[in-house]
Amino acid sequence: MSDVREVHASDPWWTLDHDSARVGRRVAGAFARRDIQLRYVQTRLGWLWALIQPVALIAGLTLVLGRVFGLPDEGLRQFGLNLAAALPGWIWFQYIVSQGAPSLVHNQALVVKSAFPRTALPNAKALVGLIDFAVASVVVGTGLVLLDAASPWAVVRLPLIAVFTAISGLGWAYLLAAVSVRRRDVLSMLPVALQVLFFVSPVALPSANFDLNGWGLIYWLNPAVAIADGFRWAWLDWSVWQPAHALSFASGGIIFVVGLLSLRYQSRRISEFL
Repeated sequence: MSDVREVHASDPWWTLDHDSARVGRRVAGAFARRDIQLRYVQTRLGWLWALIQPVALIAGLTLVLGRVFGLPDEGLRQFGLNLAAALPGWIWFQYIVSQGAPSLVHNQALVVKSAFPRTALPNAKALVGLIDFAVASVVVGTGLVLLDAASPWAVVRLPLIAVFTAISGLGWAYLLAAVSVRRRDVLSMLPVALQVLFFVSPVALPSANFDLNGWGLIYWLNPAVAIADGFRWAWLDWSVWQPAHALSFASGGIIFVVGLLSLRYQSRRISEFL
């Protein structure tokens, strides 16, 4: 009778391997190219959809919500500037979470049969969303320059907030992808949760001055608060920062670490559940 030998992975799930990271970058780039090529196949407008989406959302929400609040012309202009500065970042964050979270389940045949870093799938979604974010940012930047509302520091500040947006979105995508491998209900609830998050986050209006207790604490733990106000600071040079914003930035960094480690841990047993 032959002996039974146990085989273990050479690198623990909590450590980072440089070779694995390099492979993950290449795989994420390949997946992103595939998704970009397939995204606008058989569409008449093609890449113009990346321009139409932010413009339509900004115009539609400004007119509808402006009428709801009964804003005068100057108030409507301020409302539109608030929304235009924050919306592209929110759309990118929402895209990373909504597309990255189910990426393992949607590619389960590939995940089970192929060996590659599982983080590559959510990372690919972030790269695809980055293209739309860049296009929307050009549109918003052009409009703000024409309105003489753009900050001269925008070129320096935008990359900083964009990096935080990617970190926060990927953190949630990693965590939800790891959980959804065993609990598919998470994916069913995700679209509703993101819609609720849009309305409780300061996407259309600057942050409310909530105290750090009760519901106010939950509000400031939302990284989308720092994302929305951060883009207003970058684009418009508005004084939006409050001490509580540090909590929003910290929550985004913590969720990234927790999500990354959760996905790496779950990857060791992923074939048992997919």
